[in-house]
Amino acid sequence: MTRIIGFFNQKGGTAKTTSTLNVAAALAEQGKRILTVDLDPQASLTMATGIDVISIDLSVYDLLLDDRVGIAEVALPTTIAGVDIVPSHPDLAAAELELLNVLERERQLDNRLREADLGTYDYVLIDSPPALNIISINILVAIRELVIPIEPHPLSIMVLRRLFETVARIRRLNPALDVLGFLPTKVHHSSRLAADMLLHLEEQYPDYPLLPAIPLSVRGAESIAERISILQYMPRSTVAAAYRDVGAWIERAASSSEGGATRDVARV
Repeated sequence: MTRIIGFFNQKGGTAKTTSTLNVAAALAEQGKRILTVDLDPQASLTMATGIDVISIDLSVYDLLLDDRVGIAEVALPTTIAGVDIVPSHPDLAAAELELLNVLERERQLDNRLREADLGTYDYVLIDSPPALNIISINILVAIRELVIPIEPHPLSIMVLRRLFETVARIRRLNPALDVLGFLPTKVHHSSRLAADMLLHLEEQYPDYPLLPAIPLSVRGAESIAERISILQYMPRSTVAAAYRDVGAWIERAASSSEGGATRDVARV
């Protein structure tokens, strides 16, 4: 069964796009077929995978707002072998207002995924905007597993309570939603602050594991500028190795869609 995983944190600057891109590349290296979905109006993931945003005919905006448009019509190949993308477009910024008049507006993405033939994909990985809005709610309703990219910084940890409150409410619509864990990003391994913040995460949220940490590096940004993954840009770098570890961790992780228990987030 295709696993549908969202990389979401309402706080900006947590490397959601970089993580979605490089985890997709890491899983593709293992022979998996990946569909990425870019739900950020900035379209950073779309551009990072070599897509010219200006030249595309259809985007995730059309997918959400036009019942006649399906994933098969929107998905495009990327510069990463084995990885396709449902591209974003700046028009997506207007979707929040336009969805106000749509019946079951919070289920538009879920409906399109359910209608699609995803049998050729092992994973659907969804990149998200840095906000809690109707687009984010669509993501949380549609996914089965959630990875929370987080920078080990006090401000990042302070906003987690609101995120878990939102997840608890979303589970009324999506009872199968499982929080896989936290993905520490931009980790300076010699920093006492980073070590303290990661320990605080483990103590405050003991039910949610820490995925392999991604070290602080400018290489990830450089690879995005080159429109390729870090695994292509610097395959032997520590960052590439870390994302391979994350891909392997996700492969081993129990999926709620495969019968894994859904963790209780209402009490967090």
